[in-house]
Amino acid sequence: MKFTYWIAENLNNRKTEAIIARTKHECEQKVIAFGSPEQYGQPVKKSFLYTDVFDLFEMATADDGGRGMG
Repeated sequence: MKFTYWIAENLNNRKTEAIIARTKHECEQKVIAFGSPEQYGQPVKKSFLYTDVFDLFEMATADDGGRGMG
């Protein structure tokens, strides 16, 4: 299966504070809503493949996983 999302990375290298959303428009709106657009990069589309829910969970919880996955 394929998982696709949009991410606006925090420019202060705080991966946990990246903004993620299902669509580019939604990501842009979240950046504006947080009130500090200058702290975030432009939304970027990311995708990755996984075989099943366990595979997805394993990727998300791995050392190099998290919001920057993909």
